[in-house]
Amino acid sequence: MNSRERIKKAINHQEADRVPIDLGGMRSSGIATIAYNKLRGKLNINSRLAKMYDFIQQLALPEKEIRDMFHIDAIDCAQAFLEEDDWRKWTLNDGSKCLIPKYLNIEVGDNETVYLKNEKGQTLGKKPKSSLYVDQDFWPYGNLEEIPENIKIKDLNNEVWSIPDPEWSLDIFDDRQYKVFIKNIKKLYETTDYALLLMVGCNLFEKGTFIRKFENFLCDIYKDPKGVERLHAKLMERYMKLLDKVIKGVGKYVDILVFGGDDLGSSQGGWMAPDIFEKMFKPKYKKMWDFVHENSDCKVFLHSCGSIYEYIPHLIEAGVDILNPVQTTAANMEPEKLKKEFGKDVTFWGGGCNTRDVLPFKSPKEVKEDVKRRIAIFGEGGGYVFNQIHNVLADVPPENVIAMLEAAYEFGKY
Repeated sequence: MNSRERIKKAINHQEADRVPIDLGGMRSSGIATIAYNKLRGKLNINSRLAKMYDFIQQLALPEKEIRDMFHIDAIDCAQAFLEEDDWRKWTLNDGSKCLIPKYLNIEVGDNETVYLKNEKGQTLGKKPKSSLYVDQDFWPYGNLEEIPENIKIKDLNNEVWSIPDPEWSLDIFDDRQYKVFIKNIKKLYETTDYALLLMVGCNLFEKGTFIRKFENFLCDIYKDPKGVERLHAKLMERYMKLLDKVIKGVGKYVDILVFGGDDLGSSQGGWMAPDIFEKMFKPKYKKMWDFVHENSDCKVFLHSCGSIYEYIPHLIEAGVDILNPVQTTAANMEPEKLKKEFGKDVTFWGGGCNTRDVLPFKSPKEVKEDVKRRIAIFGEGGGYVFNQIHNVLADVPPENVIAMLEAAYEFGKY
């Protein structure tokens, strides 16, 4: 059984030969480049520089040697977008080297603060010298009292998560880029047997926070629902065009379309009452996900951090196939509870190792025990793909990364 077949079987809630394993299949299931460089050093893989494709989160693209060594079954279609001459050297916080995309407009200040800018030179995000990530620094409608009547697409594109990126800007590809996109995804499909994941974003909640600031958008949901509807209408117009373009171009090659991140919850509960979610967000998710299912064989993957227990029934009714990162450290998100109540209706992609309390701090033996316990719960009957809870961060020892991935293979066999 190859990787693509294994993941398809899991999503169909059947036990394959083993639980499928993911590392870096999308931008919330990966590994920070500093941690990745340490892992490569531990494994004596040093023939080339790692590629840090997500500058905001500082994430590396796992290379074939790592994927083969740890039996990884999924791959991010970002692998197919940039050619070898589309990268340039960069120095990370710990002094180690990597490659970053040339298209990034970066300026380093006198205090070594890194500024991430749009094509006009306006700062959208910044990373202080001491920080491991880029923080948003500009919100298009952040200083307005309410969402404006006239919402402009150029404004929606002017926040740090919308900086031109081959994988996040599919809807604004020109014809040449679009043809390259189709050619490269087709090649990835034909020359590998990984399950292919393509990020389409289509955020409804987080995009609002990126445009309005977090606290403003939470208030908008309750105080200005008509404004939220105007914003969503403009976004949905764009998202439906994007989905149509993606499916027509590569729908027959891609296995999973990744929506989000749309982090709907905090560690204690959802950001809004379930009835508000049902009325304001659910119908739009359903419209997008119905379109995917009606026009392709792609599965719908939603990344949503936090305690989303109260929303899960609504997400299932809306058509979600896969949930990630399965933040089991949040309220009402215990593995046993999730598997018992929703395990027949949705695939859990994640929740396989505690990245908050265990992976960075415990011994390799304790990491393996954590993985073993979680796979025993989630893996029964299929409907599960192993991944840690969100990205492996920079401070995680390589021995623990190795222990986690070895345990996923060892204890995931049916």
